Amino acid sequence: MTAHVAWIVVAAQLVAAIGHADPAADQALVHLDRGVAAYRAGDLARAHAELAAASALAPDRPNPYRWLALTEVELGDCRSALVNIESFLSRVPAGDPRVAEVVALRGRCLAPGPASGPMTGPATGPASGTPSLQRTAEPAAPAVYQRGWFWVAIGAVAITAAGVTYGLTRGGDARLPPVTCDPAGCHP
Repeated sequence: MTAHVAWIVVAAQLVAAIGHADPAADQALVHLDRGVAAYRAGDLARAHAELAAASALAPDRPNPYRWLALTEVELGDCRSALVNIESFLSRVPAGDPRVAEVVALRGRCLAPGPASGPMTGPATGPASGTPSLQRTAEPAAPAVYQRGWFWVAIGAVAITAAGVTYGLTRGGDARLPPVTCDPAGCHP
């Protein structure tokens, strides 16, 4: 009976820990998703507000800084974009696949002449009729392990595995005898 109570306590603590996921991080992801959607829709003012909120709620996460930099360059604010570019780069390893895009963005902001001014987004060039702003890769979405539901699912699997293990080991011969300990030592 004592082992059963111990398993219930452990399971309850695990569920409580999972249920109390970081609400600020979850809210930051909501703002990040809204900001990315607004950016892709061309609503740069709304994108900037949502991405700034995401960055404020999760200042250790790199992706809001990246999206802020992309948005600020579109808005013609290279000074702010450079700050967010450096913030992003300081939070990711050099081999991160997004680094090349952000370094290229920094180069555009630092280059003298028209390239350092506002980017025109999906406007077309006068001679060719093709988009004048092209990105080589679509920005990545947040990883699945950054979502709260993922950790809830992991906890559910762990609790189920613990319950199955307990159920399989509580049979007659599988039970261990109780152990008592006193100053002379522990005995079955």
